[in-house]
Amino acid sequence: MRGIAIGMIAAAVLAYLGAMGTQAAPFLQRLAYWAAVILPGSLLGLGVNALVRGWGGLAAHRWVEAGLVALLVSLPHSFVVIVVSALFFGLGMITPLVVLEFWLAVLLIAVVLTAINYLATAHQVAEAAVTPVPQPAPEAPPAPAEPPLADPSALPALLAEKLPHRLRAGRLLAIEAEDHYLRVHTDLGSDLVLMRMADACALLDDATGARVHRSWWVARDAVQAVRQQSGRMELALPGDISAPVSRSMQPVLRRQGWL
Repeated sequence: MRGIAIGMIAAAVLAYLGAMGTQAAPFLQRLAYWAAVILPGSLLGLGVNALVRGWGGLAAHRWVEAGLVALLVSLPHSFVVIVVSALFFGLGMITPLVVLEFWLAVLLIAVVLTAINYLATAHQVAEAAVTPVPQPAPEAPPAPAEPPLADPSALPALLAEKLPHRLRAGRLLAIEAEDHYLRVHTDLGSDLVLMRMADACALLDDATGARVHRSWWVARDAVQAVRQQSGRMELALPGDISAPVSRSMQPVLRRQGWL
């Protein structure tokens, strides 16, 4: 919504200024023209931006990434602008020189709007910087008359019975999906069990961890640090284990105080 709003504000400004030789037309015609030009570009920009950021190859160089987004948007959008311009104002013969002129104008506008959008999201990038994860404060021991509380990091019985005896007393760190199996990571080692991820998560208390990715469940008290590699967020666990965090789960974990 922010990207579309920025685009429509830009359309109003360009219409008011009569940019790109449109000043002779009435204002409402200019406004309709620039809205028809900018709105498809904004929608195209949202898709291209999602693809480029999802790739993550330029996450460490945000302005190079922004330039690539603007370039990729300008190429197909130039032909959209040519069609819209022909419908609103009419065009003569469309020569390679005319196409080049339109592309340069579209590229200029795409660079400006992409830069504005990247500046508007700068605070989100700052929030995703690498930060150590605060460990929950230890709970006070129960009164002697109370029965001892179950260890929240202990393996559920239905899951533990599927593991070798050497792992059953271990502390649960994470669960990783591997084809039709699950790799159960403990502080004593790991092994495969035949079980669905959804069934394993149903055995676990939501307070002790979360399914941070389609293929990963992570115990909260096992997280040692949060880091980014190639634009992707990962949770560092004991034993050099790294669990990826999906983009949809990042704001959820942030609200819950994981990050």
